[in-house]
Amino acid sequence: MRYLKALMLALLFVVSMLFFVQNNGPMSTSLQLEFNLVTLHLISVPLPMYLFVLAAFLLGVVFALGFLLVERIRLGLELKALRRQHATLEDEALALRTLPLNQPENKQQQPGA
Repeated sequence: MRYLKALMLALLFVVSMLFFVQNNGPMSTSLQLEFNLVTLHLISVPLPMYLFVLAAFLLGVVFALGFLLVERIRLGLELKALRRQHATLEDEALALRTLPLNQPENKQQQPGA
């Protein structure tokens, strides 16, 4: 699985490099963002388009890692609770094994008896 992940990462890197090399002209055009609110008027400095593409990619990676981290923490807490429950059930099973079987309260009733 590790090799498959490394292969996919290398493939993504090659594809993204091809994208930037083949679209060097259009990606180098400058963009200027504007934000107009009633009395607030903000204009950014002209930035190349590839910076916006890279920033969007980085933002997507950060969000994905955030979701994965939350899921990892949730699964870790669930595993801890299940391990605690397993230990409790194991202790109960060990305690029940030490009871003698010939006592009346420990004998199983026969069906139909």
